[in-house]
Amino acid sequence: MSEEDLGSHESHAEQLRARVSVSGLTSQELRLAALGAAIDDRDAPEPYGTLVRQIIADSARVSDGQVLAVREAAGSDKAAFEVILTAAIGAGLARWDAAQRAITEAKDAAP
Repeated sequence: MSEEDLGSHESHAEQLRARVSVSGLTSQELRLAALGAAIDDRDAPEPYGTLVRQIIADSARVSDGQVLAVREAAGSDKAAFEVILTAAIGAGLARWDAAQRAITEAKDAAP
């Protein structure tokens, strides 16, 4: 992967981070907490935090009860989906950041 490729991907990642925080059905504070939980260890308030941590750790094990609790707290399916999607984006971006660091470090270590 070239420097140019990494730069364009980083630009897209930053745009995605920014767009998630701009607007939505849920509060910006909640969206930023869900986004940041995987990136900088922010903690979303309960019941959101339990679901967000599960999405980050092992999304295949998210339970119906976790989703139902968030749906009830958020007030709608759309708001609950927004929290779920934001947490998934945060987890993906955290993985992207880790991959980018590994690529940069490997390139710096090469002779």
